[in-house]
Amino acid sequence: MSNHNHLGMLPTFRHLTRVCGEVCMMEGPDPTASLASRRYDALEKENKNNLDEIKRLKALLAAHKIPCEPSVNFALQPRRRSARRSMQLPNRPLPQLPTEIQLRILGHALTSPDPIIDPFYKLRRDNVTKEEWSRTKQINIHFLATCKAFRVEGLQLLFANNSFIFTQAASLENLAKLPHHLRTTVKQVTLRVVGRYYDEAAGRRDLTGNVDYHSSIDKLMIPIIARPPGMIKDKGIQAYCWEQLADFLKALLMPTPASVFRQKLLPGLDTMRIDLVNFCDHLPYGGYQFSALIRWQLGKLVDELLITGAPEGDITDEGFTNEERVLHQLVRDEGLIGSAVPLFVSTPSGLRPLKGHGIAQRVVRADMEPKFKSTKTLIHPKGGEPPKSMYKPGKTVWKWTSDSLTNPEKKWIEFDRRSGMPAEDVCYDSDMWSDIEN
Repeated sequence: MSNHNHLGMLPTFRHLTRVCGEVCMMEGPDPTASLASRRYDALEKENKNNLDEIKRLKALLAAHKIPCEPSVNFALQPRRRSARRSMQLPNRPLPQLPTEIQLRILGHALTSPDPIIDPFYKLRRDNVTKEEWSRTKQINIHFLATCKAFRVEGLQLLFANNSFIFTQAASLENLAKLPHHLRTTVKQVTLRVVGRYYDEAAGRRDLTGNVDYHSSIDKLMIPIIARPPGMIKDKGIQAYCWEQLADFLKALLMPTPASVFRQKLLPGLDTMRIDLVNFCDHLPYGGYQFSALIRWQLGKLVDELLITGAPEGDITDEGFTNEERVLHQLVRDEGLIGSAVPLFVSTPSGLRPLKGHGIAQRVVRADMEPKFKSTKTLIHPKGGEPPKSMYKPGKTVWKWTSDSLTNPEKKWIEFDRRSGMPAEDVCYDSDMWSDIEN
């Protein structure tokens, strides 16, 4: 269930608890990340102490006029070339393909039939399905190590020809190492936020709420992770769910100091899907953890946003949860938002895929009719021109999208500007006939 308290009256999230069905739960940061940060700080402090000790010993040796530099010459001697390697190869020209054909071969070699999960980062077994974990390498990444030309051209083809799924905020942050022109080519991403729960002992816990997690799941049995050593022992379960989503959203900004305007990590991003996994009804309200980040830093980021797996314990009159309404601020004016059931659930051996259904869709901030009704026809690169509308120009807007998770094939769908809903689902009043074009 979500918390309805006003944001100004919310206590610190570390002390926020909610008892529902004998489940005491609070939201907090990733304990593994905080422990790793503390270990890094300890190593950095130890390293500084060692450097200070070396400096002190060198000063002591210098005071007694004792040389501290080694007298042994460690210069590397050049290796002799073997007779085999010194043999000259026959002077025959190697076969040379035209550049266009080489680039076409390179494009096929670096295009994956499935989305690439956590590129250039180590996978977590509990964040992927059994099928995804057992997949062989879908692309020939070794082409990038052939030569500089193949690396430059190959990286552009790799990011332009593939779609990506990020299951860890650190893997998304890792893209900041890439140059700007490569990150600009990424048009679509999926953020898979797998919620994790920590308690005194590992095991499985029934986190079923007032609303079913999925129609195929009677009991939501979620794996519980034992608290790592050194973590503060609080009573109840500590969840890393909404806080993890906030970490993903922070990773969409370049790691620039706070005093400098932070640029977008993926400037060319058009479509984003957020898969929320294991988000149960017992979680406290999580919108306050990323509302300021979206409002003041990320802003309107994409044209289309699909959210799956949001807890349905507190749905508003518009058909979306309070957290989803905060996330809708990521969508540009006249953009498309969607909501659907969860697609995954955690098991001890990884994620188990769930059957998807339809998508509840709306356009946002499109209720203002355009002042100048352009005579130009909207043309999509893949969908072409939309069908002719039965309504007068400016009353509806067309979107090239899919309205089902089971059949992702896209098509033209017409939406009513005033309500934002699909035009075929709108119950018009007696003014309906005045909107229909003669």
